[in-house]
Amino acid sequence: MRRRCPDRAWDPNLVGYEIRRSPRRALVWIYRRLTAAWRGLPDFYIAGAKRSGTTSLFWYLLEHPRVLAPFRKEVKYYTYQAYLSVAWYRANFPWQKDLRQRSALTLDATPNYLMHPGFPSRMLRVTPEAKIIVLLRDPVRRVLSHYYHNRRRGVEPLPLRAALEQEPERIRETAARIAHDPCVNPFPYLRYGYLTESRYIEHLERLWAAVPRERILVLRSEDLFARPQPVLDQVADFLGLEPWRPRTKAYNQGAYPAAPEIRALVPWLRDYFRPYNQRLYAALGRDMEWEGAPPTP
Repeated sequence: MRRRCPDRAWDPNLVGYEIRRSPRRALVWIYRRLTAAWRGLPDFYIAGAKRSGTTSLFWYLLEHPRVLAPFRKEVKYYTYQAYLSVAWYRANFPWQKDLRQRSALTLDATPNYLMHPGFPSRMLRVTPEAKIIVLLRDPVRRVLSHYYHNRRRGVEPLPLRAALEQEPERIRETAARIAHDPCVNPFPYLRYGYLTESRYIEHLERLWAAVPRERILVLRSEDLFARPQPVLDQVADFLGLEPWRPRTKAYNQGAYPAAPEIRALVPWLRDYFRPYNQRLYAALGRDMEWEGAPPTP
């Protein structure tokens, strides 16, 4: 039988380097694949944005007694793995009977989902009643954090200014194809779309057009960082969970330097994002208070 996407892995959890890294985990995954029909699907998503506190919120939620963990935090089904079956996706989640017996919820926390143009329609086909949590961070700080995260991981060879200037050309071809062709690897768009990802209003308008707004909770990342408990109370109310008090340490933090290059770019970035931010504030009925923020955390 001919594979649907012959250039993509038949199972990304069973490629050679994954098996070598952890043979035991590979065996667990095979068992999950064999038992996928009896497993659940996400009740809610943490959809993004990247570098905005999604990892912290994920780990806080797993301390709730009624939230059960997926196989991995970022399943990436609607982005990198959209060519695979729903059965493959189910293998990532807990048993249906455990979810029912414990009145529990499970989740997929993939921060690339927000900016991917195919996410709303793909998600609705699989989980039409699911809820979505979106964390939004000052777009200038998010761009800088995103860029330096890529540099630390060795996937960004360009200086900061060049990366921003070349972004449209780097992502153009992929951006035009990923919504309609699940075989296309979205890596360039998701990895190098620094400015694109921080144009939050564009992604939210696409999401709101497909999903009722009452099923989408938009949070300000700075509130989660500074005063986590009131934000977690909002999350509990949104998901129908009892309030809980997790250990609220920060996860997956990454610093970036207060370099002259950054100071020179910040005024341009503030001007660039101002019209997008104003549209966002109007749509949310809330000023996110980003305009006067300093460039470093």
